[in-house]
Amino acid sequence: MNSEPVEIPLSKGKLVMIIVGSYAFVVLCYWMGFYEDGPGRGNPVIMLVAIAGLIIFAGSGLYGTAKLFDQKPGFVIDELGFIDNSSGIAAGRVPWDDIVGLRETLVSGQRMITVDVIDPEKYIEQGGFLKAKLNSANINMTGSAINISANTLAIKHAELWQLLADGMDEFCGGGQDG
Repeated sequence: MNSEPVEIPLSKGKLVMIIVGSYAFVVLCYWMGFYEDGPGRGNPVIMLVAIAGLIIFAGSGLYGTAKLFDQKPGFVIDELGFIDNSSGIAAGRVPWDDIVGLRETLVSGQRMITVDVIDPEKYIEQGGFLKAKLNSANINMTGSAINISANTLAIKHAELWQLLADGMDEFCGGGQDG
């Protein structure tokens, strides 16, 4: 790595796939719960699943649509640390001094880079109530509030891992376990 910042843009193609998939599930959930001949008519469990699905997938589709027009880079690595702008619960600026290690985790079949920090509470409390709750859920799943996926970035997981590992080596003296 060099002293020049590395900017990784959001992948418009990946975002479009997320948007299309989200809205397809919105239609499916609507059919399940509200269509006259759908399986949810008279079944409160299916109706509850359909409502939850509508909320989750509509939110995901709306978020993806907003990100499609976001002009900021999805991820930046520089001599100060990194800036995560890749998801709805993105960590924002994370200084190298806060990071104690990197590791790879797998959650529901999705590979992520988990960033262990000195003070996880600092990153849990960023943002509003919902973001804090989602960050707390991340800690329960992976042990850290900061989990980075390449799903919305114009880079492959292995390349992102290498860039972060190189940054750790250059600016922190190591720390990756993956």
